[in-house]
Amino acid sequence: MTSRNNICIPDDLLDQARHIAKSEGRSADELAADALRRYIEIRRDVQELRELASWGERHAQERGFKPSDVDRAISDIRRNR
Repeated sequence: MTSRNNICIPDDLLDQARHIAKSEGRSADELAADALRRYIEIRRDVQELRELASWGERHAQERGFKPSDVDRAISDIRRNR
């Protein structure tokens, strides 16, 4: 479903968007919707990565690992390949 809404975009940015959209055979609305969709996806991905990093830090602390243990562990893994 598509609905019409108004947003304010600086003129210079809108001009650039129109130029890009025209060169791609799309409308500025399609370009803006695609850009917003990608932005939302990236924000979601960043949040998931932050949650994963937080999980990793918690579990490492629970097991007594320190940041200095990471290099040694990587070296050990590479040596045993």
